[in-house]
Amino acid sequence: MISKGSSRSFHQCFNLCSSVFNLQTATPGGKPIDFSGVDDSTARWVQEFSVKPYANPAKLESIDEPVCAVGQGVAALCCATEEQKWIFSGYSMTGPSVFELVRSPEFANLPLIVEDFIKDNGGSYTASIEDAVHVVLDRHLVTGQNVQSTSAAVNNLILLCSSR
Repeated sequence: MISKGSSRSFHQCFNLCSSVFNLQTATPGGKPIDFSGVDDSTARWVQEFSVKPYANPAKLESIDEPVCAVGQGVAALCCATEEQKWIFSGYSMTGPSVFELVRSPEFANLPLIVEDFIKDNGGSYTASIEDAVHVVLDRHLVTGQNVQSTSAAVNNLILLCSSR
């Protein structure tokens, strides 16, 4: 599981998956998870999560297991490189659409636009209308466009793991 954006979406993913899997978080380079959007309803959970053993991320580049990223968490995939080549080149995926991103007050400060990065680095990007559920499954990678896609993405991850 990868998350960078919504702590609410990560919390939802984690709760859905933890009853089915032994989880390991993974980030590019094994860097700490960057939770944003922490509010009163998620602050306590984030604090409790951060002291658990599974909160220490593995290096995404070394993971040979299914990966699920949703919404702004898809941006974390953009940092995953080996020998200066993006490891998801040639994959089909989704992430937040530009139309969804421009509504955020943080839009002007975003370090990258996921859609542009994917297309510029050899991936195939698709999106649905704003706030619609949209999930893409390609090989071992499941991506969801936005927070609304969280449950569908996790269910696809569960199905993918069940078929292995």
